[in-house]
Amino acid sequence: DRVMVKGSTDPIQIYHVPGASDWSNNPVSNHSELVAMTSWDEDTENDYRGLIRDAQSKIDSDNEISHRDLYDGLMNAYLDKDWTMCKIYSHLWIKKWPGDRIVVALIEELSRHDFI
Repeated sequence: DRVMVKGSTDPIQIYHVPGASDWSNNPVSNHSELVAMTSWDEDTENDYRGLIRDAQSKIDSDNEISHRDLYDGLMNAYLDKDWTMCKIYSHLWIKKWPGDRIVVALIEELSRHDFI
C-alpha cells in the first residue's frame, strides 16, 4: 500500500510483501543454512501434511493475494508463538524468496533462542 504523508508530494510504501521478482536472484549468503534450520522431521510432515500442502500451493501460485496470506500466516504464527507453523511457513518462504531480509532476520532470531 502507498500513502501520502501530510506535507509531501511523494507517496511512501507502508506494507510490502515480495512478488515473484523481488529478491529471487539475490539469496543471502547463509541461505542453505537457513533452509536446513527450518526443515522438519517425518512426524511433523505427517502431523501438518494438510497445512504444508496448502502453504506450498500458495507459494506456487502466481496470485499475490495467496503470497500475502502465507506471509500473514507466518507472522501470525510467530506472534502466537506457534513455532512449528512458523518453521514450516518460513522454510517454504525462504526457499521461494531466498533474499527476504525480514524472514531471514526472523529465522536467525528464532535460532538464537532454540525455537527452530
